[in-house]
Amino acid sequence: MKKILLSLCTLVGTLAFAQQNKEYKTQYSTNAINLYSQDINSGNAKYIGVGGAVGALGSDITSVEQNPAGLGVAINSDVQVTAGVSTFSNKTNFGTNIKQSDNNFDFQQFGGTFVFANEASKWNRFTIGVAYLNQRLDNYSSIGTNEGIKFADPDGTFNGYLKDIDGYKSKFSVNLGTSYDDKVYLGFGLNFHETNYSGYEQYAERDDNNNQTYVYNANGAPFREIGQGFSFSLGAIYKVNHNVRLGAAYHSPVWYNVAEDFYSAKNSFDYDKRTADTYYMYSSDYDMTRGGRFVGSLGFVVGKNLSIGADYTYHMNNDTKLKPTQYFNGDNNFINDFVKNSNEVRVGTEYRIDRFKVRAGYNYITSPYKDFNTSKVLNTEFRDENNVPQNINLKNAFAGDINRVSFGLGYDFGGFYIDAAYQYQTQKYQQLIGGTNFVDPNYDEKLQGYYFVSLPSYSPKVKLDNNLFLLTLGWQF
Repeated sequence: MKKILLSLCTLVGTLAFAQQNKEYKTQYSTNAINLYSQDINSGNAKYIGVGGAVGALGSDITSVEQNPAGLGVAINSDVQVTAGVSTFSNKTNFGTNIKQSDNNFDFQQFGGTFVFANEASKWNRFTIGVAYLNQRLDNYSSIGTNEGIKFADPDGTFNGYLKDIDGYKSKFSVNLGTSYDDKVYLGFGLNFHETNYSGYEQYAERDDNNNQTYVYNANGAPFREIGQGFSFSLGAIYKVNHNVRLGAAYHSPVWYNVAEDFYSAKNSFDYDKRTADTYYMYSSDYDMTRGGRFVGSLGFVVGKNLSIGADYTYHMNNDTKLKPTQYFNGDNNFINDFVKNSNEVRVGTEYRIDRFKVRAGYNYITSPYKDFNTSKVLNTEFRDENNVPQNINLKNAFAGDINRVSFGLGYDFGGFYIDAAYQYQTQKYQQLIGGTNFVDPNYDEKLQGYYFVSLPSYSPKVKLDNNLFLLTLGWQF
């Protein structure tokens, strides 16, 4: 039964195409990259305020996200909790301009660092750290009516397109760190991941004869996934002198098991009658390996007032794989041919004025997708916003380069402290829509089935902006 359900779930696809004798499918592969593979963008206000560029500086529990050896730098034990508001704003351009936005309040982070000193040995500190991180995945994009797209059968007009993702991903980690003579710092972490989201994708068509609008679900939607995963991390920091520190870390792949529920018409389409026999909910599960990453870091400390960090991360996105492989050939082919390893650069600084702290940071992350031209793709039809079939250069399809700018403030009351941070993130990409069958979820007694339409592929342009406001309360002891 499990194998049967797995074979059914691979029939679900937001976009499918073929090149020569190779089949590509994108729903599972793009979800694996966009929702599972990207690092969790969360932490306390200090971490976010300096752009997460702490791989060689350490000392804070959230620094384990870059380098678990950062725990070995900690001198004092520490507990903290972070709450925040995250927002997104989607602007789409496809005949008409549409903007969608939303916001959420969450507890973004909590953690503790517990330091045990041993002055009698050169291994002078041993530290245990626990941390929980949470990030919203919400993204709601709406494509407006396009009067330039007319369909002869039925005689209708493209009347809108919706794609919604609602959920979160979280990470709980247990970390160990140690210091050797305050010169070498080592760390190790065990990480437990969860990705939990639901979504739907709908296409609307207006019948120009009676001015009635019909709404269809993409085959495979609505859907819900819960992924549980495990990974480990290890790292080292070397203090060259009082001013310079070097750091290196390895974060393993994440091994996930994913349970899913989805509505599907399976393979029961009658293309002559334009009906499907069934449209039911199915349940299944599969395994996924998310690619790991390497982090190299450089830190500068000037006296007790100024610190500057710079991190480089190499994300091994192309190592992401869905299993059992015989049921995910199309998705794994897509990852092999169109997903690339990406680069990330972080820089950040903190300046202290007595008990007051000012922070700033910047991140740049390259897109995990290769550019490709639809002239090399067979058995699918791409059209522009005027519904004209053409070869389209797909640059930053599915996800674009990410730019983040952050700022932060902090004040230490002597043991108790409070930090605040703001992060702005932006990216531009082409959201591929269509390229699959869309099903009317209402059974038609006259047709004796579920009516469906086959929509060509389009690539509207999207600008996605995210804002994050954080407040951290902490206590050192």
